[in-house]
Amino acid sequence: MIQSDDRHAGGFVRPDPRTIPEAFARAVSRYQSRTALRYRDGNGAYTGIAYEELDRLTDRLASALRRLGIEPGDRVAIIAYHGPKWVIADLAVLKLGAVVVPIYHTLSPPAMRYILSDAGCRLVFVETEALRDSVESVREGLPALDHVVLFEKDRDGGGCAGIDDLLDAAAGEDRPGYPAVSPDDTATIVYTSGTTGEPKGVVLTHGNIVSNALALARRFRGGPDDVFLSFLPLCHMFERTCGYYASLFSGVTIAIAGSLATIVEDVQAIKPTMLITVPRLLEKIYEAVECGVLRSSPFRRRLVQGAIRSLNERVNLEYRGEPVPFRLRALCAFYDRAVAAKFRRIAGGRLRVLVSGGAALDRRLAKTMLVLGFNVCEGYGLTETSPVVASATLEENRLGTVGRPLEGVEVMIGENDEILVRGPNVMKGYHNRPEETARAIDPVGWFHTGDRGRFDGRGNLSITGRIKEIIVTSYGKNVAPAPIESAIAKSPYIDQVVLCGDGRRFIAALIVPARCAIEEYAKGRGIVAHGYEELLAREEIRALIASEIEEATADAARFEKVRRFALIAEPFTVANRLLTPTMKLRRAKVIEAYGDLIEQIYREPCRES
Repeated sequence: MIQSDDRHAGGFVRPDPRTIPEAFARAVSRYQSRTALRYRDGNGAYTGIAYEELDRLTDRLASALRRLGIEPGDRVAIIAYHGPKWVIADLAVLKLGAVVVPIYHTLSPPAMRYILSDAGCRLVFVETEALRDSVESVREGLPALDHVVLFEKDRDGGGCAGIDDLLDAAAGEDRPGYPAVSPDDTATIVYTSGTTGEPKGVVLTHGNIVSNALALARRFRGGPDDVFLSFLPLCHMFERTCGYYASLFSGVTIAIAGSLATIVEDVQAIKPTMLITVPRLLEKIYEAVECGVLRSSPFRRRLVQGAIRSLNERVNLEYRGEPVPFRLRALCAFYDRAVAAKFRRIAGGRLRVLVSGGAALDRRLAKTMLVLGFNVCEGYGLTETSPVVASATLEENRLGTVGRPLEGVEVMIGENDEILVRGPNVMKGYHNRPEETARAIDPVGWFHTGDRGRFDGRGNLSITGRIKEIIVTSYGKNVAPAPIESAIAKSPYIDQVVLCGDGRRFIAALIVPARCAIEEYAKGRGIVAHGYEELLAREEIRALIASEIEEATADAARFEKVRRFALIAEPFTVANRLLTPTMKLRRAKVIEAYGDLIEQIYREPCRES
């Protein structure tokens, strides 16, 4: 069992705040006139909100919500991506002792209705008129819902209250008196995006979240000189705890990106020092850069390839504690200025903390970013653990691991190598599901994650797979798909992979090729096709993918090898609901969506690889 305790390593420390309003009040007293939030105004220019102004705005909204009848324990939903109004609404609700229920704006109306009904929400904030209409379309099935409040201006006269109107109505009022909030009080109910089945409401307390946010702030030493660029959805606890709360409580300025489409522009304007992301976004950026290099001049390709090769050699020597020869040091100094520095300038040139979480980061990509000067720290956690269990640090960052547990968090490897977690960050339970809560948290407080892992000799945790993600063939062979999929997806020609074969004679795969790389391959070999789908049907391309699969699974057992595959032109995305909003694969949904194709794979021997 491993437990970390960063907080007390330096001696006596004042008691931490234990609730979100208390932690925010401490931040306001410390950083009053400093900028808490930066965001784009209606003209596209960045504007700021100071800590003391954010405090006043949340007081005004809290007063307005109280007049609408919101009381301690009431559930208030927020259906929006992110933005300053998300933060203001969140803090106002929590000051009142009420409970925030974040809902992804991409969900269908029936999915929204399920969550609003299960949580018993009395009020819902919505970002747009379209989202308001989605809620109104299912409102008959929501008897507890009294109010819908719109973030944007009500342009079509739908009769919906606006958050700006509520703020204006409460202007000039005295600071309201707030109820006492306990660390054990529920702060939020977060519905897991659900890779299978109905979502479950994870009940997290003020104590759960604050302990996690402050531990993260200490681990990465965030402070008033830092700027954090926020672009992931605040509905997810990764962004909410690690980005929003951890930053806000430690004086970091939170700069809110305009959208996912404007990230490059926002990075250049903000020049962040701190950033968190999910692996899929890093992979997409890397693929775009790699595609650009492939299409560049031969000189530039050789320059970048030489830089990666030499910088990688230096990192390997440093990693092993061996001396770096003078010639290599000089060559790397040149490559750093000529190549690596340009990549760092794309990220604003000031980035000191880059954390990847939510899923496993490909080791090859992590290594490439490291040699270019980006020290990517992987973390591991779940919604049920508020969310962080462990993370690497800037000083101790071992590739292939997710670092050591956070302070106060205990981690033990249990039966079947399952990762067990106990500590102040572990959820209160699943909302309205006592039996599932009892299955997840044992009588002595260990939360059973369902993930497999192991510790290395330095106390760093590695994630080795999921216990439940097992394919059982008709021969009774158990196959863990994730490691095989990960190995295959390392091919530069393959973007996404899903294995199938449950109850079948052998393993097959659905493959989404890396389009740019495939098209470059075809161009270089004179392979002509009328359209991308026709290109994927060419035998030369199928032979290429088959050889990549064979190479990636060379060491796999015979029953684990991919015998047949199909190539799919359309990627798995959030929009087509084959990825969760946090970019995790919805395996069951993919299998369902491509059921006919899978049947065809198993019928047609000509598709065998």
